[in-house]
Amino acid sequence: MIRRVLPPLAPALIALLVFVAFPMLWVVRTSFNELEAGAYIVDALTLDNYTRFLGDSWYLINTLWFSIRIALIATAISVVCAYPVALYIARTAGLQRNILLALIMAPLLIGLVTLVYGWIVIFRGGGLLNSLMIALHVYDQPVRYMWDIKGVVILLVYIGAPYVVLSLLDSIERISPFLVEAARNVGASRWTAFWKIVFPLTMPGLYAGIVIVFALNFSAFAVPLMIGDSNTQMIGLVVYREALLNNDLPFASALSVIMVAVNAMILMGMAVFFGRLILNRLEVKR
Repeated sequence: MIRRVLPPLAPALIALLVFVAFPMLWVVRTSFNELEAGAYIVDALTLDNYTRFLGDSWYLINTLWFSIRIALIATAISVVCAYPVALYIARTAGLQRNILLALIMAPLLIGLVTLVYGWIVIFRGGGLLNSLMIALHVYDQPVRYMWDIKGVVILLVYIGAPYVVLSLLDSIERISPFLVEAARNVGASRWTAFWKIVFPLTMPGLYAGIVIVFALNFSAFAVPLMIGDSNTQMIGLVVYREALLNNDLPFASALSVIMVAVNAMILMGMAVFFGRLILNRLEVKR
């Protein structure tokens, strides 16, 4: 069995080792080194780089917790925006469906830097967003989106929502329309039919979308770099500053390991939460 499976998997396994496992092992090893005056890295086995971050409440609150909070907010907004879109697309067919899917996938097909520069034109003081909001009398004067966390969250939602839509769409299309129709026939409102039937049955797709989007948001780098202000402390951006601006590779490596570890723990927690939620739903049905 192993001899039959291993040859087809060999290229993928080699790619994982070369481009993921070995670089990550190098990052882990570098995180235990020391930095001396003149930005020289000295081989060592010290935990100073980890205690420097984990032992400082300022880093824990303003970098780690701040990154988790922004990732959770952007992910939650992405889910709220994605559900109506996925439900609508599931009811379409033919050319209309293809056009909608193309529009949904457009942010994923454009280079991230190009995409961010396009949003800079929209976000700037006299840009499209402010002009539209002022014309609609939503507010009277331009609102600051550039160099502000509001712009970062909006762009993270714009990038993350398509992943949730596509994940939900697969689950929604597996639901028999007769289930919702039966619920409506016995007097259930649209909201009740959604909450009691559609939502529980789309939990696998919802979980997949949340995992992808949260992981991307938590480790976001380009968006906070180009849209956020100079003091934005998202952990991916802090790693960039420590590695390339401060030339402190050991500390940047320790931050990278912490970022991956925290991300993995949160995702495992989500897996346990959604697993128990799905099991509870199944027990209730029984």
